[in-house]
Amino acid sequence: GTALGAIIGFMMYLVIFIYGSMVMRSVMEEKLSRIVEVMVSSVRPIQLMMGKLIGVGGVGLTQLAIWAVLIPIVLLVLAALLPGVEPGQLANMNSGIEIDPKAVEDFSGKQIIAAIFNLKWWLILPVFIIFFLGGYFIYSSLFAAMGSAISEDMGEGQQLMLPIVIVVLIAFYMLFPVLANPNGTLAIFASLFPLFSPIIMPARLAFDPPWWQIVLSIVIMLATVWFFIWLTSRIYRVGILMYGKKVTIREMIKWLRYSE
Repeated sequence: GTALGAIIGFMMYLVIFIYGSMVMRSVMEEKLSRIVEVMVSSVRPIQLMMGKLIGVGGVGLTQLAIWAVLIPIVLLVLAALLPGVEPGQLANMNSGIEIDPKAVEDFSGKQIIAAIFNLKWWLILPVFIIFFLGGYFIYSSLFAAMGSAISEDMGEGQQLMLPIVIVVLIAFYMLFPVLANPNGTLAIFASLFPLFSPIIMPARLAFDPPWWQIVLSIVIMLATVWFFIWLTSRIYRVGILMYGKKVTIREMIKWLRYSE
């Protein structure tokens, strides 16, 4: 469970940065090439932003589907090839520590793989997909807003991305104490806080968290997705048509008050 939680948490961490950066780079390229000026004459800015988010998100889901097919196949192949471990060999590997032979007489790589298949995948996979999409839309909408605010100076992107990067890194570093105590106060808080939950809650699924925490976390996250898309679309509609001005976080906050 700990290994699975660490892998899932790390995957979510990579997904947020990889696909969020793809969205941001795409928005920047369209803005700097002035293609976006032609597109917004036919569609509303929020429709343009949502189309970009959904398109890149579809790529991410396709990649997840490929992993979901390949990983079980690899595990089945390993189960057929891995030899068992004799109790005496296991004792030698543990540098002389005394181990009850009865406790390890059936220990083998095959049993580890069998334990992996015995996890509640019927719950883990669908919930992971929900949190994957929720985390993706929350952070990618922020990356899209930052990309729309960048002018010709690419260095502005690093400054505007800093608050997002800090939040994601905090969530990632919280992963390790959460895995050490998956039902503690920190784990529950991080699982419900919508900016942390896309990384923390999927990592806790192998430890059977209470169902109400999963449901409440999903509801809070979905409400946050709606709020962030509404919020970032107001920044996006102004930023994509603004050139030659260095934008700050304070300036983007002013854009939120602009009328349609």
